Amino acid sequence: MALNKFKSAVKQQMLKARHYYDARLGGSCLMLLYHRVADLQTDPQQLAVHPQLFNEQMLFLKLNYNVLSIDEVAWHLNTKTKLPDKSVVISFDDGYADNYLEALPILELHHLPAVFYIATATLDTNAEFWWDEMERLLLLSKLPDTAQFEMHGLKLDLNDFEINRYKKYETVLPILRKTAPEQRQEIINALQQIFGNKTRATHRALTHYELRQFAKSKYVTIGAHTHNHPSLAALDYNLQLLEVEISKKILEDLLKQRIQHFSYPFGTKQDYNTNTLTICNQLQFKSVAANYPYIIHKNSDIFQLPRFLVRNWQLTAFKQQLHFFTTCR
Repeated sequence: MALNKFKSAVKQQMLKARHYYDARLGGSCLMLLYHRVADLQTDPQQLAVHPQLFNEQMLFLKLNYNVLSIDEVAWHLNTKTKLPDKSVVISFDDGYADNYLEALPILELHHLPAVFYIATATLDTNAEFWWDEMERLLLLSKLPDTAQFEMHGLKLDLNDFEINRYKKYETVLPILRKTAPEQRQEIINALQQIFGNKTRATHRALTHYELRQFAKSKYVTIGAHTHNHPSLAALDYNLQLLEVEISKKILEDLLKQRIQHFSYPFGTKQDYNTNTLTICNQLQFKSVAANYPYIIHKNSDIFQLPRFLVRNWQLTAFKQQLHFFTTCR
């Protein structure tokens, strides 16, 4: 037991030394991950930040940090140049309409750049992102008459559904996360037949018109985020390539500009693999964002940029979290 404690203490000291080395010699940049700026009645995935809180957070960043664009960060990494101390990158995943309607006016008010990674399958449609579909169908819809549901390896016992709604919802999400997009959509279509299909305007993605207007802002960089938002590591090489390539091409065709940045859906180290890294290199992305906590420094892997997830925090909590992020190891 004493030996294990000693080994643990040594490991912690090594991690502290590594963090100090990275921050001292390579700079210290935090990449913040947002999804939505909205006031929602329900938010089981905790993806939304209230507009008022987002405004307070952005003002604090403006006054206390060096807010960089993703292109500036990519330049530092490609030239191995030390990043400015206390620097921050603001990023958004998915492509919700509120990124344009709510987040952009606040960013423009404070003259802050941000990168928005767009999943393209739901653009210009009434469809909700698949995790929002599951919330609406499994948590908010009326109890169905059907007792059992089974398709593509997903089994749902609906007999005690009213009692165990949230538990079943939490069980379904990780399964669909790793289900191939075509099969996942078949499951969603079948569940819509059971529960109903009245989508919510509050959960829609950007329209083509909104995306084009969005991309015109000098504070906005558009990146790709796959087509159907799968966990890429669950797919073979060809399906991964298709997912990334399609989203890149759709965005380039819509915006008439090169898409040079990308983020992995979900973004944990279990959600991408060596095939994914090869594809991102092959498609010549200037930077690729992941989703695990660490600072960015000049020697960071440009295809695995760490990010810190931001929740619906009051300003005091936001400040505390930023302080924690700067010492995360």
